[in-house]
Amino acid sequence: MRNIFLVMAVTVAAVAGHSDTSHAASLSGTWSGSGYVQPSNGQRESVRCKITYSRQSDKVFGVSAVCASPSAQIRQTGEVLMVNENRYVGDFYNSSYDISGRVNVSISGSSQTVSFKSASGHGSLSLSKR
Repeated sequence: MRNIFLVMAVTVAAVAGHSDTSHAASLSGTWSGSGYVQPSNGQRESVRCKITYSRQSDKVFGVSAVCASPSAQIRQTGEVLMVNENRYVGDFYNSSYDISGRVNVSISGSSQTVSFKSASGHGSLSLSKR
């Protein structure tokens, strides 16, 4: 079960969006950092993630993430939508473990905070642009 939640965390780490084109442009590219995942029925675990955002439209970005914990490496995908100047919301999915959930992304300059939640647990990441 812990690996399933880690998959969710990685997937969530891969998700975000914006309405001002200049701010949206700042989301594009590769971000990396660390955080934690907390399974609904397990122990909190540290994770490191590398997430790439690819613009699909003015407000929508595709997300591809690779995350690792001491016990697993997980690849996930997602999509995020910009809801205001520095905030994105979206969904993530991991086909290997069939886990999906919601993600919130806040950007401040070259830093990004990601929080995520699914039926399997929740977590948070702090990322910086590479």
